[in-house]
Amino acid sequence: MSTSSTTKPVFLSYLHSFRGFAIINIVAIHAIGFSTFMGKSTFNKNVSIANEVLFHNSTIYFALISGLLYTAILKKKGYPQFFKSKFKYVVLPYVFFTLLYTVYDNKVYDFFVYQTSFVNYLNDLPRNFIYGKAMFVLWYIPVLLFLYMVTPLLDSILQIKKWGNWLMAIIIALPLLVRREEVMELYNGDFISFHNMIYFTGAYATGMYLANNLEKSIAWIRKNKILLLVLAVVFTAALVYVTLQKIDRLGVFSIQSSLYYVQKIVMSLLVLLFFKSLGEKQPKWLQPIAKDAFSIYFLHILFIGVFLGWLGNVTLFLPIIQYNAILGGLFMLVGAIAMSMLVTWLFRKLFGKYSRMMIGA
Repeated sequence: MSTSSTTKPVFLSYLHSFRGFAIINIVAIHAIGFSTFMGKSTFNKNVSIANEVLFHNSTIYFALISGLLYTAILKKKGYPQFFKSKFKYVVLPYVFFTLLYTVYDNKVYDFFVYQTSFVNYLNDLPRNFIYGKAMFVLWYIPVLLFLYMVTPLLDSILQIKKWGNWLMAIIIALPLLVRREEVMELYNGDFISFHNMIYFTGAYATGMYLANNLEKSIAWIRKNKILLLVLAVVFTAALVYVTLQKIDRLGVFSIQSSLYYVQKIVMSLLVLLFFKSLGEKQPKWLQPIAKDAFSIYFLHILFIGVFLGWLGNVTLFLPIIQYNAILGGLFMLVGAIAMSMLVTWLFRKLFGKYSRMMIGA
């Protein structure tokens, strides 16, 4: 694939747009999800189901993008530089936010309840670092670090000429048989989820596989876009059905977990094709969101918690209370992203290039 100056910006811009799309989806599942707590109407219940079906497991997008970026860009820099950059720009921000969020007691089922003593703070720090429990959004970082550690292995498999592709296909398909453990399951216990590591390795491996010959992969997606679109609709409809019917477990397997995985992988392919087709005409408003995506991931839940308390008091007095789940969710979605970007901007102004080692951007 050419790396000339005429093609490189287009390549980077459509991956950036994909990253922006991913973080919007991740913030949406939390913003709309928490907004449904502001009422118990049937409308709110339907919004909650739609929110889950559309946005749940959007972290798969992040994992797939990470795999894409490694094979397409970062691999050329070598493993030492790869691991050095991940330590500086993933591990260090994770440490920073763990230190910050541990001021809240995660053993209390409420937002922003402060630790009762400095001793409790120190006691909680080790488990929060190990298990990503300082704030529930941090669960993904230990999984992400695992993905980085297995990158050389996956890369080696991908280079095997005779059966490397088949082995990668097995790795990509494994999440169909492995149930993802949900956030509250992780939050209620002290353990690192091996299931989730396998689950997200599938998405990460998908990204690596696609980027191994990206132009050929894009051409295949373009050729089969109608089929992929039909599959996206079918799997989304299936998710609506099993959610409404409360169908999930089949022995040790989870039907919903498997459906979410396939749905998000298929959606990833379609979104990737869409942004690729835009060429240099990427949505300008999406680029700064994409640039700050990692810091938005760390920060957005802080502002959703703040807005949730304020909205809960304000919207109860409005005659449109049955629509609070939509209105409140949209407000918190936009507000949380905007405030996260504002904080990121302030950190850049105050700390310059070192801000990336603190908040990830």
